[in-house]
Amino acid sequence: INLCIANDYGIKDVAIHDKDASILIEPGFIVSDSDIMKADSRCASVEGTCAAYCPNVCMRSLTVAIPSSTPPDTKLHIEGTSSDGQSINPVTFMSYKKEPKDPTSLTAHRIMHVALPAGGSYTARFTEGYGQDTVWPRYASTSYEDTPNECGENFLSFDIEQPSVSCDELILNGNAGEGMPGGSIENWRHIAGGVQVVEGGADGSAYSLLSNNTQPGGKYYALAQYLDTRCMVEGYMYAFHAMVKLTNQDGSLFECNVGAWSSSPFSCPDANLISKYGLTDWTGEWPIVGSMVESGNEWNVMEGVFTVSAFDAGAGTVAVEISGAPAGVNIQIDQVSISRIEETGSPTNSPVTSPPTSSPSAFPTISPFPLNVPPLHQSSADFTSGSVSFDGDAIIFSSTSGQEATILSKTAYTSNDPSAYVEIMVEYLGRDIFGTGYQAALALFFAGETETIGGVTGNDNTYETFENTVVATVKDKMYYSMDHVWFSMKNKAVDGSTVSTGGSGSYKMTTGGKFKLTRLNGYVMSYHYVNGEWVQIGTSQELPEDYKMVPLKVGMRIKREWKAEYYLKVYPIITFDAAQNQ
Repeated sequence: INLCIANDYGIKDVAIHDKDASILIEPGFIVSDSDIMKADSRCASVEGTCAAYCPNVCMRSLTVAIPSSTPPDTKLHIEGTSSDGQSINPVTFMSYKKEPKDPTSLTAHRIMHVALPAGGSYTARFTEGYGQDTVWPRYASTSYEDTPNECGENFLSFDIEQPSVSCDELILNGNAGEGMPGGSIENWRHIAGGVQVVEGGADGSAYSLLSNNTQPGGKYYALAQYLDTRCMVEGYMYAFHAMVKLTNQDGSLFECNVGAWSSSPFSCPDANLISKYGLTDWTGEWPIVGSMVESGNEWNVMEGVFTVSAFDAGAGTVAVEISGAPAGVNIQIDQVSISRIEETGSPTNSPVTSPPTSSPSAFPTISPFPLNVPPLHQSSADFTSGSVSFDGDAIIFSSTSGQEATILSKTAYTSNDPSAYVEIMVEYLGRDIFGTGYQAALALFFAGETETIGGVTGNDNTYETFENTVVATVKDKMYYSMDHVWFSMKNKAVDGSTVSTGGSGSYKMTTGGKFKLTRLNGYVMSYHYVNGEWVQIGTSQELPEDYKMVPLKVGMRIKREWKAEYYLKVYPIITFDAAQNQ
């Protein structure tokens, strides 16, 4: 095999896996004869071929994506040891690919292809040009290119050094280059519609940013910016603010209907936080973090407050996206800001691939066997008609037309002892998969004793409102093709805010799966059932004084994940010492 032609074209990162020794005398890899491909000392150059042979070596391929706006001479320096503890030859990677056709597209990245011995432990750092100072390009999303375990294990570790940073303000160039001749779109991206500087901004400023949503257009037209992932620390709280101007194609002002559903022809745009793991076959979440609070002016306020979740903290890329205007309505923005709110508490650990094995010792593990069992059913609960039905004590959530589904106990529960213990646990008796993507999720929740079914029922666009309304909730999340489940718990905090924690498990939450939500000694906590034992999801969270001892209603609801179809059958158990209001 001769790789000289590829080398002449600047392709210096070829890796060919000879699985069955049909090329080499023994299985291994044929790679470009370049320093970056010969991290393993067993790789030997073959004269005249521009190739090197690596017998009995398994090279895993990792894609590292950084912002397209990063200088082309950005380098990634890697050192470490292979799986047998031997030091590798230090290697330096660069992006040898062509510049992105549209570097302002949200999907455009500068890509580095890293090939290293399987199972090794590696450290890396970025530099620019001839400088040796460590830099950070706002994000570095990593994903394996090759088939998992095709010839060896994933890297034991791949840690990229991240210099310290101030997280007081996350948005760069939030004023469209105010003070610069002609303004600037620097750091801004788009999803269709492009991004451009136009004259005239909020409060008489010189410039603003525009996404031109020409017909036929759509609600997916967006302006966006990638955020610095160093500031995505679980528990950090941020305030989002932007000034928004909406115009029709003839330049006249468009007045949206604040609070309207996204399907409305007069819906207002929102700001979403888009957190993604992976590049092509990615998984992600996109909660609303900012909403229009007015619409009758030329420039109107969009604002919100959000807390970084465990999912956000572990994501490879995190971006804020402003989108959702009806087709043909242009979005113009100015004075965009995401500022850190102080006193947000200490962050907890980011999500890990393997679930934790124990709970904090300060909180006793509750027996899975209930003291009393008053299951939710027709006589003891309010529920949405048509999407909630019953099979004995089992509850079925189902729809083929996108109906919302909620059930809420009529009775509020607590114990008479100082622990104020109350718990809702469910076991899946059945769960159908519909199509691709994320499946409809089940949320367990506690609500105040005066809460009504209408107050906790809504569509996906208002799910954040639900999370801020209830006392506490925990939700599962499952992707159709992955043997993995994510959990997110949110609850009212001592300071009146809503805090979040989360976790995950390497299994599908289907028939036989269990999870639960518990209040005990003024704290709320959640668990999932793994290999015969209850494993805590994230950390225990203290409740405000008003909710530490009072009776709580219990309930469940569906977050459809924008699915029209779902079917979930569960068996619920409410556990407590004594019930109030019976």
